[in-house]
Amino acid sequence: MPQEMTPLTQAFVHQSLAAAKNRVRAQKAAQDGQPGAALALRALAEAQEVHAKKALTFLRGRIGTSAENLTLALHEAREMAVSALDWTARSEAAADKAAGALLTQMARAVQSHLALPGLTQAAAGARYHVCAICGYVHAGEAPGRCPVCQAVPEKFSEVRD
Repeated sequence: MPQEMTPLTQAFVHQSLAAAKNRVRAQKAAQDGQPGAALALRALAEAQEVHAKKALTFLRGRIGTSAENLTLALHEAREMAVSALDWTARSEAAADKAAGALLTQMARAVQSHLALPGLTQAAAGARYHVCAICGYVHAGEAPGRCPVCQAVPEKFSEVRD
């Protein structure tokens, strides 16, 4: 992520992050038997997603061509892989084993992003399957089990044209 972001980019990042957090908080409230809190948190998340989408609409004029975007996405995936390994080491050094395990899983899943057909070449008609548990991305048919977290095929969502 760039060191210095424009205010519009900061707004997009902030609202996207807040919406994701509130979606998870809503799930927790529902699990805790608090439907009113879950509903309020989902409504807040949806409002934040509206803000993020509006900011992104304005940012689109600053987004490059498809080829440039694919190159940038591959570069960002590489940066994420390196960062996740650093975060893992720091978490383990701080004796936060749960965070270390999660970040190790994240780093392994991000490795799958680096090998995706379509990031380095055109892949019209490609099919991808994303593991809902760890974020692993598989090109083609869903695997029998996720190679990162061992999730069953039903945990994969299909992304295709």
